Amino acid sequence: MFYRETNIFVTGGRSHYRIPSIVAANDGTVIAFCNDRKDTVIDHADESALVCCRKKPGEDWGEVKSLAELAGWTNSIGSAVYDRETDTVFCCGSRSAVSRNEFGNYTEEDLERMRQEAESKAKAAGVTPGAYWMVSRDSGETWTEISYNCTPYAMHCPDGSVKGLVGSCHGSAPGIQLHTGEHAGRLLCPARFATGTYTGLEGLQIYCYNCAVYSDDHGQSWHTTAPVQQGTGEGTLLQKGDGTIYYNSRAYFQNQKRYLADSTDGGETWGNFRTDGFLLEEKNIGCNASLLRVTKSELKDSTLLPAGAESITVFVNPRDTGRRNLTACISLDEGETWVCTRQIREHLAAYSALTYNRADGHFYLLFEHGEKDPYDGGLSVAELDLEWLLAK
Repeated sequence: MFYRETNIFVTGGRSHYRIPSIVAANDGTVIAFCNDRKDTVIDHADESALVCCRKKPGEDWGEVKSLAELAGWTNSIGSAVYDRETDTVFCCGSRSAVSRNEFGNYTEEDLERMRQEAESKAKAAGVTPGAYWMVSRDSGETWTEISYNCTPYAMHCPDGSVKGLVGSCHGSAPGIQLHTGEHAGRLLCPARFATGTYTGLEGLQIYCYNCAVYSDDHGQSWHTTAPVQQGTGEGTLLQKGDGTIYYNSRAYFQNQKRYLADSTDGGETWGNFRTDGFLLEEKNIGCNASLLRVTKSELKDSTLLPAGAESITVFVNPRDTGRRNLTACISLDEGETWVCTRQIREHLAAYSALTYNRADGHFYLLFEHGEKDPYDGGLSVAELDLEWLLAK
């Protein structure tokens, strides 16, 4: 039985780390990503960098490396995803000159002033704002920035208009690569969009929808899918053995429910909308979560699985109000039922991201934690094995 925690993104000086993502490469290198928010931990910091940290096989975690950083600009992290067929790591970022607080009470004049300010700042710096991918073809040793290049989805909005909306991966869980079916090899990342400008909790409930973005050409071009339920944001994905895509979403209704949806066309459209009766959501406004399905054939030692189980599914989020009690929920039937739980951290902990490293047979959970709030301790990685997850 194995469990070990390492604090790899340690808050200190100007650096305040949040928003985790993590992937494992074919050679066994594990790459963790997050935001380095300068001088503050709040969501709408005036400056932030996209950073990463690597663990090579047989070595300890290395130093934190900046992938995208510009003084006075935000570089917000989106979903990371690994293309196992081409041995390529992707991590989405979004560059902005002016940060807008979604809970701010802005007038139309305020928004226009901010737009003009951002445009002027971008022109002066010679920088193009918006989304991009950081790409590595050598397990995170070197990185190249490429265009996001994402086709919008024609959304029939509640106000009767039709808008072309592009999915943003900001804050969502790591993506997946489809392993079976007509769309095998497709990269699919959880994403979201808003049908209008909004402020406050009510705006999140009305205007926000989770969706996904996908690529069938190994990340050269991307397409936005149809949305899932209204009022969702920051989602997680897995593919079931029969090829169905399962979407598990954070929602903003303060009812402690996780919202579920399914797709039978590789994630392009969604249906079977429902909630989960076992998984609990943080009560105030919900929280990002992590989700992972590992098949019997992928496990280094599958003898620990109970008889008849063809995979293990792990879901992690804080189950208590105030972002406490970070817990792994275990399913042996692809999220239909949950057979046990394992507590990761009793006290304050928030966002998390999960991956499985086939090379060493360990699960890696990157998560936020703290003492005075759920973030002041930075981000740690819990490295654990299947025996620990299934222990009673």
